[in-house]
Amino acid sequence: MSDTEEDLQAVSAKASPSTPPIKDSPFYWNTEIARSRRKKWGWTISVWSIVFDGQFSDSNQEVKLTLETYHTDEEIKIGTLEIVPIRFLEPSIKARLINRGHTFWRCREKRLVTYSTATSDDSNVAGQRFMVDYQTYKKLHPDSQRPVDNNRNVKETGQNFHRSANPPDEPASLLFPSQTVGFNLRRKAWEDIKIDLIEDVQWNKDAFSQHLVADDDTKELIEALVTSQLALENSTDVIENKEKGLIMLLHGSPGTGKTFTAEGVAEMAEKPLYPVTCGDLATKPENVEKYLESVFHLGRLWGCVVLLDEAEVFLEQRQLVDLERNALVSVFLRALEYYDGILTSNRVGTFDEAFKSRIQLAIHYEPLKKAQRKQVWKNSFNRLERLEEGNIDFEDIRTYYDDLSIFKMDGRQIRNSITTARQLAQFKGKKMTYSHLKHAIKVSGKFDEYLANLRNGLGDEEIAKEEGMR
Repeated sequence: MSDTEEDLQAVSAKASPSTPPIKDSPFYWNTEIARSRRKKWGWTISVWSIVFDGQFSDSNQEVKLTLETYHTDEEIKIGTLEIVPIRFLEPSIKARLINRGHTFWRCREKRLVTYSTATSDDSNVAGQRFMVDYQTYKKLHPDSQRPVDNNRNVKETGQNFHRSANPPDEPASLLFPSQTVGFNLRRKAWEDIKIDLIEDVQWNKDAFSQHLVADDDTKELIEALVTSQLALENSTDVIENKEKGLIMLLHGSPGTGKTFTAEGVAEMAEKPLYPVTCGDLATKPENVEKYLESVFHLGRLWGCVVLLDEAEVFLEQRQLVDLERNALVSVFLRALEYYDGILTSNRVGTFDEAFKSRIQLAIHYEPLKKAQRKQVWKNSFNRLERLEEGNIDFEDIRTYYDDLSIFKMDGRQIRNSITTARQLAQFKGKKMTYSHLKHAIKVSGKFDEYLANLRNGLGDEEIAKEEGMR
């Protein structure tokens, strides 16, 4: 080595970490601490994974692994690297990836799934149901391409995962995407969903038979019609027949179980529920017709129970002076010729008579009687107890079911009172008891008293009958 190289090497050796070198200055001596410098090493690694765009493909790309160390012989834990060889994966992580791959593979075709309430960190989507159907998504959104990384080289996979009768083995089962797109049946929108958080739907077969507060004759008739309709759908006759649809009309006061009946029917039939609130639709006939066509198309494609809630906006009697209203009613009449599902309404007194021939079964829901209100209270708290809600004194509340049933409330008011009472108890730092419920009912009841005074002592049901709405 030259003298210069030797000097540099010597300086480097002397300037080890925490060794203070002395630097001469014309004015004063200056002391500084030398710091060691981290060095970088990089490798380019070719990797591949599986992507899905209606068909499975191999996605190849090159990624760079960078290391920063002080010494070349420094040991680094493999688990801390940005890229980890499969053989070094933790068993729990590997099992999760395999489960993800199998779940994604099952979702390659139409599949109804739900967000797990146990693993989802978003309470707004926990328990919500999604229809995974990528083929339909692509047809409805031909110009909406999923984001593609320009650094990736995507080509058709050599393995036919789509037609295989069984999910793929390793390593392919580890390489599936972490999310897909699904139709949120509650929000009526396509959304990205995380594969790790979805699971198959567990149907609540007892919802209709045990939790619906209705007389046995009514429930038996509904169950008979639904069972018959299911048998018809499963028959070998595939010819479209506009006479074969089942249309039920559930009418009566709010909070009497109409919507819950539709939910129970869907659970009993093991079909997705596609709920549409008619009051939220547009008022232009051409827009309404287009939207209803899309609802009925998806409902038939996915085998849904379509619920048209608050349908009175489309069922009102036609009048000569309101041509746009008449057009809306006509649009709805045409749609019902090929539609099977459930309608609900609070105002059958204003129905257009043309709808009578379209409806196979109409059921009137009376205001809840004392025994029915008691059952609603029991059902509500039994459900909360099954969910292991720890901030409720169930023993205390069970002793007051008879007292609670005295209050003339509908199902929605009962549910709101429970929510309000729980919030009141939480504010006070206590478990919810009957006293909190009584407090919530008393305060909210003042509004009903105020309305009754304005109406000369008449309640909602009396007003509706007087005006011929129901």
